[in-house]
Amino acid sequence: MLFHTHIILGIVVFLFFESFFSGGNAVVFFFLVLLGSILPDIDEKHSKINRWTGIIGIIIAFFFKHRGLFHSVVLHGSLFVLLWKFFDFYYGAALFLGYFAHLLGDGITRMGVPIFYPFSNWKIRGPVRVGGWMEGVIFFLLFVLIVKILFS
Repeated sequence: MLFHTHIILGIVVFLFFESFFSGGNAVVFFFLVLLGSILPDIDEKHSKINRWTGIIGIIIAFFFKHRGLFHSVVLHGSLFVLLWKFFDFYYGAALFLGYFAHLLGDGITRMGVPIFYPFSNWKIRGPVRVGGWMEGVIFFLLFVLIVKILFS
């Protein structure tokens, strides 16, 4: 999926799940969900998150293939545990939710995601072409859902 679709999916996930968690700053929680919703694309040299991170993004894109380790529950779970251990479950959960939203979004595309990489190359795939009309419809429906949640 494209950047803007990942962001809007992250917003929807935040709106649905933030009330289930307490014990921290809701603004930080929100931004961690958004970060998680775009972080897996740091391994793609043309992505916004890669360019924003400068030399770190360049190094990651050089050593890791796109939709490899950064699109895997192996890294996803490891980051969650690290945040939980060194910061707080609340903030680990926020990044986890955003990351999950990203994997869900990419998991419905034709390219799919190798969910258990590096242990398996098996991919979860769907019918959506990245940047295609179905992604546009999904974006629109997510936008309508956000408006409904915020103004109901």
